[in-house]
Amino acid sequence: MLSKQIIALSGLIAVTIASPFTHNVAPNNMPTVLVSNPSSQKVTSTTAFTNGAGNNNNQNTTDGIGAGKDVYNCYSGSFQDFPAKSKWISFTDMWNNAQSALKESCSNIESTGPGDSAAQITDILSSIQQVADTSLADHRFIFATIMQESSGCVNVETSKNPDPTQPDNPSFAATTAFTSTQPVSDPKEFCSLEFLTDNGHRGLMQSAGGSSFVGNSASAAAQAASITQMIIDGTQGTAKGDGLVQCINQYGNIYEAARCYNSGTVDPSDLNNGEGATSSYVNDIANRMTGWLNANNGESGFGSC
Repeated sequence: MLSKQIIALSGLIAVTIASPFTHNVAPNNMPTVLVSNPSSQKVTSTTAFTNGAGNNNNQNTTDGIGAGKDVYNCYSGSFQDFPAKSKWISFTDMWNNAQSALKESCSNIESTGPGDSAAQITDILSSIQQVADTSLADHRFIFATIMQESSGCVNVETSKNPDPTQPDNPSFAATTAFTSTQPVSDPKEFCSLEFLTDNGHRGLMQSAGGSSFVGNSASAAAQAASITQMIIDGTQGTAKGDGLVQCINQYGNIYEAARCYNSGTVDPSDLNNGEGATSSYVNDIANRMTGWLNANNGESGFGSC
């Protein structure tokens, strides 16, 4: 979320080094979109459609086995050792199960309220379906990634790996907001400092170099467009990094694609190898695909695996 303020250079450097940085620009202005709508980016891998990562019929929201079970299971090894698409819950059940969580998704960001508004939740749903139809990526995988990356909070902050020797991990939790002190009449002036955070991960899917949310004070139309753009960035990619589509086309299944999206590189024999990013990531996605949401207080149970 952007505010009408700019960060003093010394403070910006300190935050960039010490903690995840939140990009603040005026809430009534759309965030910088680093790429135009990459609507041509689609799942083309035949294997992906066989394995479920690609979906030609995302309009069918009752796909899957129903609600599944809200438990956290442990998986390891290659993608064949993780739940096949025949074990995945339906999109409708995944969506319905998450309604309470979405309403409380921003509880760690004091300035935005406890969670998404009813209108924002509706926009997330319609945007997932729109982008899934365009990209042919399975809508459940898109939504599972949103919940993994941001808990569905549209106002999620920018994340950046504090270890410069490691990749900027999209799932690295951004919990520290930064308040700027100098007013700016034109939010474009803020972009002169963009180079310091150009590799941050932003938006609902914490996409590499993607868009941040326009803000709760923006018009309903601007908020809807911003939510759609964030999901486009994470699903179809940006100029700074691959989205789910690129990873799906490279690997042909959601599990290696999830590791690709999180880490940038994949050890196909051990998908719990975080490659410097989040070791639990693929396990978490697998469990979201089979019904996990609130078990273990909503926290990854990977530490017990």
